[in-house]
Amino acid sequence: MNEQGIPGAPEGFTAFGVEADWPQSRQVTGHGHNRVGGDAHVHLWFGSPHFDPEVAHVTVSSVSPGNPEAEEALQRGFEDYFHTDGEPPADLPAPGPVTVTVEGEPVVFELWRAGGSRGWVARGRTRTTEVVLSGSGVDPEGLGLVRVSDLTCFSNPFGFLG
Repeated sequence: MNEQGIPGAPEGFTAFGVEADWPQSRQVTGHGHNRVGGDAHVHLWFGSPHFDPEVAHVTVSSVSPGNPEAEEALQRGFEDYFHTDGEPPADLPAPGPVTVTVEGEPVVFELWRAGGSRGWVARGRTRTTEVVLSGSGVDPEGLGLVRVSDLTCFSNPFGFLG
């Protein structure tokens, strides 16, 4: 467990989530740690407790540097917002910069906006964590990310699957 209380996470790894004033549900959708390689990841969902595309939502994936889970989170975001008809687009739009506040400091992320929809995907990095964001109905530049110190304050929609 690291200093944040994230089970199995290596020292220095930081999980991030949307600031506490988020009005919708907050859920853990996945987390893991590879003790051999030291890789760690935490995926958090902020939105409707049961996915509703009309409700603003954001996924925050915090991933240790070099962990392939970051690329997988990015691809999931592209699939959700850019492959809406089931077919991948011939080319993704070129990313542009967007500034997201992380722990009170501005951090420049790469941003892809889905043409014709409210969806977007962004990728950035702090000192110790790669962060992949995806969402709809909320402007990524208006997001404030903070450290998550306790995953038990999030619901787990898959907990009943045991």
